[in-house]
Amino acid sequence: MIVRVDALGILLEARRLLVAEVLGGFFGQAALGRWWLPCAALGDGESPSEVAVRAIKEQVGLDLEDAVLVGARPQRVGDAWHLGLVVAGALGGEPAPAPPVTGFSLRPMGELPDQVGLWHRDDLAVLAARYERLRA
Repeated sequence: MIVRVDALGILLEARRLLVAEVLGGFFGQAALGRWWLPCAALGDGESPSEVAVRAIKEQVGLDLEDAVLVGARPQRVGDAWHLGLVVAGALGGEPAPAPPVTGFSLRPMGELPDQVGLWHRDDLAVLAARYERLRA
């Protein structure tokens, strides 16, 4: 089973979420111009939080602080099953997108499309609220 880690960057003061635009999609999911959460595959010996921090830093150039695992679910991607984990944290640093990310945005929840990568906007709202409660 592939363990996929989605990194949910949250700018708490403005209640905005980081989404990335990826040319061609992640993990073989062709989706030109579609918005995704920065993500990466979990490697041997890595924790989900480490992967999320690495993914946002490498792909968008931002730091993910106080990373917390806030959600998990199995997802079928093509012929393989992925265990999707969402790690949320506060954003910091200076943006500098790098391949495969072609652009990024900090969007209010209401402005997100129904689907962000493999997650529905409503799922992301619940996970962001869970992170905010954990930080309180």
